[in-house]
Amino acid sequence: MKPSLKRPVLWLLCFLVCGIILGTYSDRGEVVPLLFAATAGVVVCMILWRVYRYWPVFVFAVFLLLGLWRVGFSLQSYITEPTQVTLVGRAIDIGVTAGGNQRVTMRLENSMRVMVYNRTHMPWASLGQELVVMGELRPLSRAANPGGYDQFRHLRGQKIDAYIWSQAVELGDVRLSPVVLLRTFRDRLSAVYDDLLPAREAAVIKSMVLGDRADMDRDLAMQYRTMGIFHILSISGLHVTILMMAANALLGLFIEKRKAGVAVLVLMVAYCLMTGASVSTVRAVTMGGVLVFGKVLNRQYDLLAAVGWAGVALLLYEPLYLFNVGFQLSFVAVFGIGVLTQPVERCLAKLRFREFGQFRKGLAVGIAATVSTYPVFAFHMYEIQLYSVLGNIVIAPTVTIILVVGIATGLVGLVWTGGAALLAGTVYFILRFYDVTSSFFSNLPYAMLLTGGGSLVVAGLGAAVLFMFAWAFCGFGQAFRKRLKILFFVATLFVASIVITRNPAGLHVTVLDTRGNYVVLRHRNDVLVIGEMCGGESALHTYLDMRGVRTADGLLLLTEQRAIDEQLYIVNYSRFENIYFSPNGGSNCFSQLIGWPQRVGNFRQVNNQDKRIVGNKELYFATDTGTVTGVQIVFGDTVINIGGPPPGAFPAHVHIADGIVKTADDSIDTREYGAVSLRSNGRQLRMLMR
Repeated sequence: MKPSLKRPVLWLLCFLVCGIILGTYSDRGEVVPLLFAATAGVVVCMILWRVYRYWPVFVFAVFLLLGLWRVGFSLQSYITEPTQVTLVGRAIDIGVTAGGNQRVTMRLENSMRVMVYNRTHMPWASLGQELVVMGELRPLSRAANPGGYDQFRHLRGQKIDAYIWSQAVELGDVRLSPVVLLRTFRDRLSAVYDDLLPAREAAVIKSMVLGDRADMDRDLAMQYRTMGIFHILSISGLHVTILMMAANALLGLFIEKRKAGVAVLVLMVAYCLMTGASVSTVRAVTMGGVLVFGKVLNRQYDLLAAVGWAGVALLLYEPLYLFNVGFQLSFVAVFGIGVLTQPVERCLAKLRFREFGQFRKGLAVGIAATVSTYPVFAFHMYEIQLYSVLGNIVIAPTVTIILVVGIATGLVGLVWTGGAALLAGTVYFILRFYDVTSSFFSNLPYAMLLTGGGSLVVAGLGAAVLFMFAWAFCGFGQAFRKRLKILFFVATLFVASIVITRNPAGLHVTVLDTRGNYVVLRHRNDVLVIGEMCGGESALHTYLDMRGVRTADGLLLLTEQRAIDEQLYIVNYSRFENIYFSPNGGSNCFSQLIGWPQRVGNFRQVNNQDKRIVGNKELYFATDTGTVTGVQIVFGDTVINIGGPPPGAFPAHVHIADGIVKTADDSIDTREYGAVSLRSNGRQLRMLMR
């Protein structure tokens, strides 16, 4: 008897994802990726047919090609060069940037979407308003540095083709639509919260209920993130599920259950549009739709099948959602609940939690949802929240209360201020509880554990460990013991991959594309940073986080005499054990920094032709009128000159100055190509371009 193919929609999703990934990393004009995808898809489908004898498996190959085809359109860029233009369109979405400027998504008459940025002194558009914008239309930019912001992938995922900083704006009429009316209703609810609650608490409840984070306090948001409860500040599946259950229970008192389910789904669609239709909200509403139609057809609800259908629908609409962090976190958390909950509960039972049935089940759900997101957090954000499981357990009893009461406060406040004020008291005290507990967790040691990220191998092995854990703890007896050995083997590979990634062999030199011309040298645990300290510090720290570097061995400033506050800026926000200055160019700063021993370690003056040993590297300094202008690094048989006139101790293989890498036979302008990485094993030097 042949085994049955369970949840074919998950196979559809896997093939679609493979097609999107293959299409993303291949040239759209090439035929080879298409032929390779078709061949591989048919071969896998034939294997599945041999195992399951299920003829529809050949449809999976169609979805692989569909993903390859759809992502090609998403990656197509219609604007390649900056152009001075006058655009006429209508605002379909508005927001505010971190710098206080207005962000407008404008749809033109030809359906092209453009991101418009209006400065504070310009007229600001309203939702649904026609506007005429004059300025330079620019193509979306790629990430210039490792771990940097990829504007193209982010905005193309929202179907935006280009962006423009407006030089002049003219506003026209406002066209009413269902979305405009819903957003107007959201603004009225927002005004109720502003009237009834203090600014800090009003900002939190608006973020939780309305998806409006414009007024969110950054320090408080960081506390929530450190505690591992940042997800409650976004409209996610948790919010939609709670609100659907509450609305369904209320409507179920008056109408038949199936009709109540359909009515709740319509309300959730309206709620999704009102709050901005984020990826996680659309996913949750889609899953709710699967639940409703399942009841209509008298089918049993399957969590993994529902999330599979939601994933297929969203990725067919926009394949670049796959690379959206919110999309990944939302789906991974739900998959984690569906796959890991039962194995985690069995593991807890083996750890003498047998007597705590309901608590054990709730704890298992929390652990499954949280731990499953760790590979995504580590890959994209380079850190994980160590106490996130405890944090979610602490707030779990109050999440339903604050969401339901928060919605009720806004609705009642539209007609009766006194009654809404009573409800707002409950919201206030729960939010104060969140504030106190998040402050406590954020002050615990290693609350945010720096892991480094950006490695698909490490992230993939981390996910494999979770799957092997689920597989092992679904077995019994001898099968369990055999699977446990396989789990141990995969976990060993995972740990080994982390060690190898964090301690690379040879000398790795990365030239960042920043104003500060920062060069980062890495050899095992030794990290040295050389730069001019004139901008781009955030890119530098992002790169160090990405590589899992908590403390670098040294910082050498190739800089002229600057104001003391500029010198302190880089020191106060860095993590360097040694700061190297020239005796004159850095003397003022050096004398001032003696009073800051708690911030950094040692401050060392360097003179012309000085030599220092940092790890396995020899450093030779060159100075001019007391200001460091260049340094020569000798690593094995490789010699690299960085900065101005080299000391000349040895002939250089590579010279790096002003962000440009020059070798004996080649020259690369990092201003054009972005960050450049060099790798040396002591005998030969390889150049790797991002």
